[in-house]
Amino acid sequence: MQTEFEIIEKFFFKKNIKAYKGIGDDAALFKKDDDNLWAISTDTLNKNIHFMAATDPYKIGWKAMAVNVSDILAMGASPMFALLAIAMPKANSDWLKQFSKGFFECCKEFNVELIGGDTTRGPLSINVTVLGDVNKNSVLLRSNAKIEDDLWVTGNLGLPALGLKIIKNKIEVPKSIAKNSIKALEKPMLNKFTIDKIKPFCNSAIDISDGFVADLSHILRASKVGAKVNLKDMPINKWIKKTGQEDLALYGGDDYQTILTASKNMRSKIEKLIQKNNLSLSRVGIITKDKKLRVNDNGIEIKLKKGFAHFEKK
Repeated sequence: MQTEFEIIEKFFFKKNIKAYKGIGDDAALFKKDDDNLWAISTDTLNKNIHFMAATDPYKIGWKAMAVNVSDILAMGASPMFALLAIAMPKANSDWLKQFSKGFFECCKEFNVELIGGDTTRGPLSINVTVLGDVNKNSVLLRSNAKIEDDLWVTGNLGLPALGLKIIKNKIEVPKSIAKNSIKALEKPMLNKFTIDKIKPFCNSAIDISDGFVADLSHILRASKVGAKVNLKDMPINKWIKKTGQEDLALYGGDDYQTILTASKNMRSKIEKLIQKNNLSLSRVGIITKDKKLRVNDNGIEIKLKKGFAHFEKK
């Protein structure tokens, strides 16, 4: 079975002629003017794949926008405009009222304006395209990580993956943990303020949608480098750590936090920003020369598993 990225490489990857940056990053880039670029990203959410049938439509609306904004932020860009295409089996006014409420509240949160789209009949599927702008000198590419860069991660990891296990009745947890986990899964809260503060000091970035290990690996492959990560430094929920389920943070996905790399010469400036602005940001490792991802737990290297993959055999 071919992976998502093998399918893209085999059937859809073409050399770019007009675009500044095409396939291979969180968003594509093309010229806006002499100094600035447009960043554009699109994502699709399908019923029973990206959200459960019983999910609150308000939260589906919020998430449909948020996952695209996350890609734009990971490019160092500012989201501005959106297109919405939605297929649905029937026009349910109550569902649409709540969906649009969540969608537009997320738009307002990140200063995005809906400017067009499409509606059609079919199985419930939502596609959003977001357009943002970024100065050429401020773009964060997966391919720009440098050897000895520090690895930084926004927010906390693992709760959305735990939330999915709870919804699927695969685990029992305390009520407070269950509530927070399901909320993290269904209504991701992006760390735009943190990213805006730190991005001037960074070299590369990627958003965490398929899991920390899988998404960090994209940076490493694109930059032809490796990384050493300390599990104890990763921002993982205390309950998840206490119960020994760190795999949720390493491989679970749906976090929509951001991995960033920055020169170690910038470390003191970033640490001052963290203290001054109370940023949700953790330094978890370093970029290395040996082109391998190593995750250490108290000095012992962990044997890594595969992260989430579309089209994977179940």
